[in-house]
Amino acid sequence: MTKTHLLAATLALAAAALPASAATVRDWNWLNGTTWYVPTSGLPAYVYVPAQNRLIPVQDQTVYTITGYRNGYFWGRTAAKLGDNAISCKSLVGSVTPEGKIYLTFTDYPYADGSETTIGVGNMVMKARQWTMANQMSTGSSSAQVGHWAYMVQTRPGTASWYSLPGVNMAVPDFMQTCLDAAPNTPG
Repeated sequence: MTKTHLLAATLALAAAALPASAATVRDWNWLNGTTWYVPTSGLPAYVYVPAQNRLIPVQDQTVYTITGYRNGYFWGRTAAKLGDNAISCKSLVGSVTPEGKIYLTFTDYPYADGSETTIGVGNMVMKARQWTMANQMSTGSSSAQVGHWAYMVQTRPGTASWYSLPGVNMAVPDFMQTCLDAAPNTPG
């Protein structure tokens, strides 16, 4: 066997060892324009009060509207309602690896100096033949922290969840109304 044939055989074996379609960041570009929410089973969250060593159950409905995607990064707006608190708005920037690992960063919207950042992590997980975002986050201060995880699912016009979000009984456009604006789709 010549060096050329040996090299060709080695390359053929290496190619055969790779999956037929290796994942790339382009595989997630369908996230652009999607909206995600917390289904009923994922609403429970907890507030931990260290001074009392107490864990307090609370509902957390969170909705993401992803307005842009580029090379494994996505961005948009988030509206969240924790317990009886008013809806809070955040800007969202996240990344997703070819394998579906997610990293999320939330900052107050509109932005103000001194705003705290909330970090979340997760994975894209196929459940019941649809993609879900299995996300975890923690935020708060030294006096109280909120922890929450959920399998977030997509919603869109024409689905029941679009017209009545679990836990808040509001339509997605009404829930997101104060958190969306006419900002361009590209981060500054």
